[in-house]
Amino acid sequence: PMLEPVEVGQRALDNYTGIVPRSILDDLRGLAARLQGLRVLQVNATPYGGGVSELLRAAVPLLNDLGLHTDWRLIRGDNRFFNVTKAIHNGLQGAPRDLTTEEREIFLTNAQANAAALDNETSYDVIVVHDPQPVAMLPLRGKNTAKWIWRCHIDTAHPNREVWEFLRHFLPGYDAAVFTMAESVPPDLPIPLVEIIPPAIDPLSPKNLPLGQRTARQILGWLGINLSRPLVTQVSRFDPWKDPMGVIAAYRLARRQFPNLQLALVGSMAMD
Repeated sequence: PMLEPVEVGQRALDNYTGIVPRSILDDLRGLAARLQGLRVLQVNATPYGGGVSELLRAAVPLLNDLGLHTDWRLIRGDNRFFNVTKAIHNGLQGAPRDLTTEEREIFLTNAQANAAALDNETSYDVIVVHDPQPVAMLPLRGKNTAKWIWRCHIDTAHPNREVWEFLRHFLPGYDAAVFTMAESVPPDLPIPLVEIIPPAIDPLSPKNLPLGQRTARQILGWLGINLSRPLVTQVSRFDPWKDPMGVIAAYRLARRQFPNLQLALVGSMAMD
């Protein structure tokens, strides 16, 4: 079976005229002019629910609009696999837990199946692998003629050493890596070329559309929020690294001074 494609519809760079400075739009078109017809594959673990999928949902159709033939495909895995990749994700951020022998085998078994599914794809010039979930596909499949890029969206500045050594084993074949911040790059990264590309908000995505006052009030009321009382919120993924427990502790402190204070933890769960 092939890796599952994600349908993203069409977007036009022209739609951002008046929102994004013209100089940036012109720069993008100039860069794309040298890359017309480039075949690009984006690979990640989920179509909804995380920052990676949110970025790809905007970037993939815009790359196509600029003349790069860009596909987005999803790796497969069972619940055990995604439990392991969550442990890897946490370990890369410094969680003090190593992977068991069984967890390592689960990761490799699923990676082997995904690498075999990628063998059925048509050839690409560039393959961009997002985060740790699909990272082992390159060494298990082999490179062929494509350039491979590892796009790490995680803060890996101080990783758990055992988890990092396990993941690092899969990285030497990559041609380049992309990180969100220079501070997130591990000191012993075995990839020769590193670029820093901060994430951005898509002002035209449904999440960022303006809401009318009446609609906003209706939604908040439906959720049980009293609009006459003060409110504190955290908007993030439900993830220990966003420290929701710290937010609750801060809320309890503030409530001593403001007894009718309300707290809303607002977020989503990624499908993986």
